[in-house]
Amino acid sequence: MIGHAFQMFYNHCPIHPSEALDLRVFADYVKPHIFHRRPTMRKQAIVLGVFILFSLALQTPVHGANNWYAGLQLGPEFLANNTEDNWDNTIAFGVYGGYRLDRQLSLEGSLTTASHDGRGDSDLAITSLLFGPRLTAPVNRNLNLYGDVGLGIYFLDPDYGNSHSEGGLYLGAGMEFPLQQGIKIGMDFKYHVLFDNHPVDSDLVTILFRLGF
Repeated sequence: MIGHAFQMFYNHCPIHPSEALDLRVFADYVKPHIFHRRPTMRKQAIVLGVFILFSLALQTPVHGANNWYAGLQLGPEFLANNTEDNWDNTIAFGVYGGYRLDRQLSLEGSLTTASHDGRGDSDLAITSLLFGPRLTAPVNRNLNLYGDVGLGIYFLDPDYGNSHSEGGLYLGAGMEFPLQQGIKIGMDFKYHVLFDNHPVDSDLVTILFRLGF
């Protein structure tokens, strides 16, 4: 399933992976997918801002050192069964945070939002709120691998109809590279199974690059 999703991303991503390394090409693609959206995106940005402040607050010493973590995430999001409405692949952005129960097990939540263009002038905003356990396996001092599974609430807001929320579950995996002073970079892959088929009958795939604190 994961290999199939990566192949779909390679075949359908609007920018070639090699072009993503060119910051100018990547920026030209990111700008219209994040900043040139309808008012719904401004509401989502407010929600994200509140969540960012909450995540940063978890880093204060009053909560205890080394147990809380948070970060920012950005990367492609696409619909796995994208045949009927021809929704485009887009850039999702958001935040994540969690609490380490021990060196391997933690509880993690995340909030991600993206807006997809469809047939004609249609637009679909998707906001994903996730929570579940994460199991981390340190490979060495410079690399951690992890897997996670959990439940999600997905808010779908099409411009051609009423907003709709539905439940789902996700299965994920990722890697992170610890740097100095508690900073980490990494990549997070998640396959989201949405329980309902309205307004979109499709699962969701996200591949997000992370910057953690």
